[in-house]
Amino acid sequence: MSTKPLISTFFILGVLTANSALAAEQPLLNRDSPLAEKKTLDLCVEYASLDSDEARQTYLKELDLRSQLSVKDHELVPQKKVENSMTACGMYMSKGKPMAEQSRQIRPMTFKTVHVYEDMYFVTQSGMVVGSYVREEGVMPPALSVEIPKVEPSPTLKP
Repeated sequence: MSTKPLISTFFILGVLTANSALAAEQPLLNRDSPLAEKKTLDLCVEYASLDSDEARQTYLKELDLRSQLSVKDHELVPQKKVENSMTACGMYMSKGKPMAEQSRQIRPMTFKTVHVYEDMYFVTQSGMVVGSYVREEGVMPPALSVEIPKVEPSPTLKP
């Protein structure tokens, strides 16, 4: 028995099923919530100022639906703590909006950002917290770029 008719039958059934779902014009996921219209960053920042547990749960559900939170975020956000390997969204949820931020592209599609809070500096890279530093008077914040060391040329290239 040949598998070609079987494969083409499954392909045709898949196309028909997809077309019938599109023809019905029913969304696969109910997105009537007012939070569905908000930007992800706004949800993360607003979470820190929410007063009721019900509102916090609604925001958490929306952010989970968008796959923005890690397991570590779920553990530390209620405690208002920030640690390495949290997401930037989790940091905003724990600490709120920073006083200042400065970013730099360090490689293609890779950004490093220093977030300044009253008591801490947090460094994120590509959306993950990679460093935290106590903010003290007279101490400079972490640098966004690192000096490139001078490298000797290859000994095989010398005449």
